[in-house]
Amino acid sequence: MLELNKIYCMDCLEGLKLIPDNSIDLVLTDPPFNVNIDYEEHQDDMDDGEYGKWCAKWIQLLYDKMKVGGATIIFTGDKKIYPVQKAIHEDTEFTFHHFLKWHKPNGQRALSGTVFFNRTELAFVLSKGKMNQDRINRKQLYSDTIIQHNTLPTDIDACDHPCRRPVALYSKIIRGFTNENDIVLDPFMGSGTTAVACKQLQRNFIGFELSQKYVDIANRRLQQDTLFSYDVLQTEATE
Repeated sequence: MLELNKIYCMDCLEGLKLIPDNSIDLVLTDPPFNVNIDYEEHQDDMDDGEYGKWCAKWIQLLYDKMKVGGATIIFTGDKKIYPVQKAIHEDTEFTFHHFLKWHKPNGQRALSGTVFFNRTELAFVLSKGKMNQDRINRKQLYSDTIIQHNTLPTDIDACDHPCRRPVALYSKIIRGFTNENDIVLDPFMGSGTTAVACKQLQRNFIGFELSQKYVDIANRRLQQDTLFSYDVLQTEATE
């Protein structure tokens, strides 16, 4: 097993192979949507066939690493939902339950991958085998729609990444699907939102990111104690 609570600067297709099978409690990830966003090291403008084959590779690896009954949450862009869905249904034995919906009142069209509507983003809710519903915290996830403003450049948790995620959003999902000391995996760690939320909530994390620039940003965020105070208060205020 790789060292926990660390972000590895490497391709997740290689990194995931180093994680023991049946060892992860939750996957929470926001992979590239293939909508031509500049991610430093990743090509985000593949043709749909190539993108689908790439998705199938990492989704199959995620399935192998999950514990039976654990949840896998994969965010996806509307325009590229089919290649991801096809990879889930044809290349793994994941059980699809429904979509988790993130409603963002200040959504940005340029980052949504849609043309007409840009304030709702979907995430696949999957499990390996039958979902262990006893682990789901209904006080945190009482609805399939989470209302949370997107991160703006002026926000306290803003950073130099084209697709920043609000820590409060990820905190609610993590608290909804895990217990303290569980292991959360993010194969596309980006600016480190999953790791920051896990650190705040006493969960273990492990993640991969191709760009050393983004790994450095994530590690700086993990060292900022002020983020902890802010996001806990923000989350509690919305409950």
